[in-house]
Amino acid sequence: MCTKFFPHPALVAVLLSLAAAVPPAAAQEEVRLGMLAFRPKAEMQQHWRPLVDYLNGSVDGYRFTYSAMNYPELEQAIAGRGVDFVLTNPAHYVLMTYRNGLSSPLATLVPVEDGRPVSSFGGVIFTLAGRDDLTRLTDLRGHRVAAVERGSLGGYQAQAMELLRAGMRLPQDISLVETGMPHDAVVTAVLAGEAEAGFVRTGLLEAMAAEGRLDLRQVRVLNPQQPPGFPFLLSTRLYPEWPLAALPHADEDLARRVAAALLALPHDGAVADSLAIHGFNIPQDYEPVRIMLQALRLPPFDAAPEFTAHDVWHKYSWEVLAATLMGGVILLLAARLLLLNRRLGVERQRVAQQSEERHRLLAALGEGVYGVDCTGICTFVNPAALDMLGLTAEEVVGADQHALFHHHREDGAGYPLTECPVYQTLRDGQTRQMDEWFLRRDGSGFPVLLTVTPVGGTGGQDGAVVVFRDMAERRRLETELRTQATTDALTGLSNRRHFLAEIARELNRIQRAPAQPAAVLMVDLDNFKGVNDRYGHAAGDVVLRHFATTLALSLRGSDLVGRLGGEEFAVLLPDSSLEHGGQLAERLRRLVAAATVTADDATVCYTVSIGVTLMVAADDTVDRVLARADAALYRAKDGGRDRVASEPPPA
Repeated sequence: MCTKFFPHPALVAVLLSLAAAVPPAAAQEEVRLGMLAFRPKAEMQQHWRPLVDYLNGSVDGYRFTYSAMNYPELEQAIAGRGVDFVLTNPAHYVLMTYRNGLSSPLATLVPVEDGRPVSSFGGVIFTLAGRDDLTRLTDLRGHRVAAVERGSLGGYQAQAMELLRAGMRLPQDISLVETGMPHDAVVTAVLAGEAEAGFVRTGLLEAMAAEGRLDLRQVRVLNPQQPPGFPFLLSTRLYPEWPLAALPHADEDLARRVAAALLALPHDGAVADSLAIHGFNIPQDYEPVRIMLQALRLPPFDAAPEFTAHDVWHKYSWEVLAATLMGGVILLLAARLLLLNRRLGVERQRVAQQSEERHRLLAALGEGVYGVDCTGICTFVNPAALDMLGLTAEEVVGADQHALFHHHREDGAGYPLTECPVYQTLRDGQTRQMDEWFLRRDGSGFPVLLTVTPVGGTGGQDGAVVVFRDMAERRRLETELRTQATTDALTGLSNRRHFLAEIARELNRIQRAPAQPAAVLMVDLDNFKGVNDRYGHAAGDVVLRHFATTLALSLRGSDLVGRLGGEEFAVLLPDSSLEHGGQLAERLRRLVAAATVTADDATVCYTVSIGVTLMVAADDTVDRVLARADAALYRAKDGGRDRVASEPPPA
């Protein structure tokens, strides 16, 4: 059975209304719709009449009827062709597609919550607010946990997938209490002490609180998630909302007309407002649902196909007859077989030794290594890989590597399976090497250099071997080297080389956009040699760092300051006038003059002289600009120091 919790009354509603009662005309063909109900069926029947009126008015020649059904009723109706279209939860849709051949989704329902469309849902894991012993997912091991039933995506399977990622297998690792529909019964069981925690679909706790049947302060959510724009309490990944699909016998032209009518439903119209939905959207990707069901070994992936004695005879009848006829020959060859068995024993011992050597080699490698079969399921893994991933061999072997530790990119975005390099190599048999991002058990990630090599025949259909190396330390060293190459070690400001490179780029920009000049300041600490001579070089370094901090705090985020050498600094002010540069220079001069610096129990006062100029399109080199600023600086020093002087560009 698959997921059994309908995301929202709006979600159930959309299809119930698709079939609301409209008096049939004699020439109209009846179209039957079935939808899974997670709230009382009578409540759902009343909710959807506006949408049925809309559909009957939009699709000529047909009369739409509907029924809200529970799981057994809906599955029986699908198997007996008692409905033409079906709206159900995503996991149930996957199961019915495997069993009954439903069409690809025609549309995906989009409910509205708090005035916002919500096109996805997930599961919530909650306990009573006072249960301080239940704070992590693994704390649920051995405790009583309530859920509607194992077939519910939002009410069991999404939570089971999160617990699987945390190293727990359901239902073996918990004491499961199945309450049956509706999901409200789970909350009631937890509040009554019949269960210590509960699984429900997103939106239910808020709905019960809005109805006055629950105070949210009574409960606490485990493993809380906050994806951008999602309005509900959440503990799991998000999955697409309910799909609308046609049965195999449904007319293709009718299916297209129904899909077109639903997609054309006005998002801000009266029908959508009365149903509290945004409308329908183009079908979403339901592959993550299939991956989850496969990882959890849930229907339809819960059993291997049956292979009977009849199948053996039908496939191998000639071999069986040949073996019987050859019995006498086999007796004559017994001596030969004994010799061959002896040789085979020797060969097996050699193979076992080689296998042991390979195992020791894998254990000794510092790089992570694991193998996958043609479906991406891990077949072996070495200790180095387990150490880096924070997992055990039992958790990795037999699991889908992409779903287990490769499902998100470094920026947090989901990683589609079809873009996974391991998946691509399994499809085309090409060796790949690239930078990737792996996830540890605790949810943290780390960069890796990944090499995927196909194994077996052309196309890599037999599987692949994956080798990866943790690149976090290399990244850190590269960042440190870049910082050392561009930063002055004493002050933390840009060094001379980096500043000159940036001001050269700014001059190129100004030459392309002459209307946006930049001011340039040349700053020198007055009588700095005297500070070093009187207080020592350590005190001088304190003064330089103090000035660098004062300077940096006085600038905009777009400005650049660099230490050109000794006590000489330069400032670049993009998109600034000569007047603005002079004002900033004067403000900086006053801040320095009013400051005191304490170094080795000595109080040091110092001043600065500043030269200001404007870098314009007519400047052909940076040296010309710096020469003007330097000339202004020396005029300030010749004027008595602790001054600001300006040097405008030539007319």
